[in-house]
Amino acid sequence: MALAFGSVIFYVFATGLWLVVSDRSLIDALVSGFMYTLLYWLLAMFQLRNVRKTKRRLDEQGQFKAFLRYPDSRPGSLSGIWNQGVATPDAGLIRFQPAVYDSLEPSGRATDFKVQTVLPDRRKIAREERKYLPAYGYLAVTLLTDGGKVEIAASPDSLDKLIEVVASGPA
Repeated sequence: MALAFGSVIFYVFATGLWLVVSDRSLIDALVSGFMYTLLYWLLAMFQLRNVRKTKRRLDEQGQFKAFLRYPDSRPGSLSGIWNQGVATPDAGLIRFQPAVYDSLEPSGRATDFKVQTVLPDRRKIAREERKYLPAYGYLAVTLLTDGGKVEIAASPDSLDKLIEVVASGPA
């Protein structure tokens, strides 16, 4: 839906820009606007395909894309920065593998968190908290672990899976 709406807005903008900036006729501006909109649409479709393929690959392995931060750490460290990675929930613990790029290439070593409690409240991430969190529609939950408080942001269905799997094991 967002892609269709964005395409229409882009088409109107591109056509208007061609009419204002160049000496083209209305037909030339409409055709140029359509061609640029088609290019925009194709690039967006490739991006969507890659996101779906990555999600399917993670789902097959019981993993999901997540962002993690440590809210009680010192200011300027990882207290305000969301670290992208792949979360693998298991009974009573979570393994978080930092990753880069949209293909989620691993970077660094994985960290295991023994989860004592998953706080039940989910919250939207405020605008001032969004450092390095490009994904909209993600919610955050707070985990009390053996190493302290950790916040994890993911899609609502991934958080459901996380809570279900982590709560099934020893606390």
